Amino acid sequence: MSSTLSYVFCLVRSARRPTLRRLGEGMPGGGELRAIEVSDGLWAIVESVPENQYGEAALAIGLKSLDWVGPRAIAHERVIEAFLSATALLPMQLFTLFTSDDRVVEHVRSDRARVARILKRIEKKVEWGLRLTWNEKAAREKAFADTKGPRRISKSGANLSSSRTGTKYLTRKRDVLDVNRTRLVEARTAADRLYTSVSRQAAASQRRTNMERAAPGSRLLLDAAFLVPRAKSKAVRATIRQHTRALRASGVAVSLTGPWPAYNFIQ
Repeated sequence: MSSTLSYVFCLVRSARRPTLRRLGEGMPGGGELRAIEVSDGLWAIVESVPENQYGEAALAIGLKSLDWVGPRAIAHERVIEAFLSATALLPMQLFTLFTSDDRVVEHVRSDRARVARILKRIEKKVEWGLRLTWNEKAAREKAFADTKGPRRISKSGANLSSSRTGTKYLTRKRDVLDVNRTRLVEARTAADRLYTSVSRQAAASQRRTNMERAAPGSRLLLDAAFLVPRAKSKAVRATIRQHTRALRASGVAVSLTGPWPAYNFIQ
């Protein structure tokens, strides 16, 4: 019989033992999920997994295959997100493994001060993600349409506009480019304004400016995460909705995701 390892999904702060009845399966090949108390009111959600499938040698091989990692990453996230309503939820990294439950308890208790600080920071809070992307094609088409003049018809019925040289077309195309550049600047300003507005409502925020700069042509205007008290989640969504209509009219695609565990705020 193969020996097993203790796979840890997350730490959950709860006055009572967390309910596991509706969670279903955990990691592929694993046993039943269980909650072990690591300190007063703090529980580790754990599952026994075969060492021959999740030990160091097996991971070295498995991590080279997306087909192997994918289902396990999905299972990992599914279990964690089942505890999103807990008083505090501290997600573990994918493939957090210990030789036994006792080692899990020992590790958490040895790092209790840092764990306590993190739990205090994220208590009763969730994470929301916000991305704003500049749709250059849509903005250009709108600008081109806005600069079109009305068709002019002569008394004989001829289309005077079509009889003109390409000069007017080229001039209009230049104007469209100028308008497009202006709208891009305005979109970036609006993205900055929205980030500032949501940050005021959040307990913490992170803006991944490196990702924004790395986007082709800098068309990613905003890539941010916000740590939001659950009680303020509705207000945050309302703030984003207030800005969304104007942003989309300017050629900006808005993507709001969440609520999530506080993945970006636990370091």
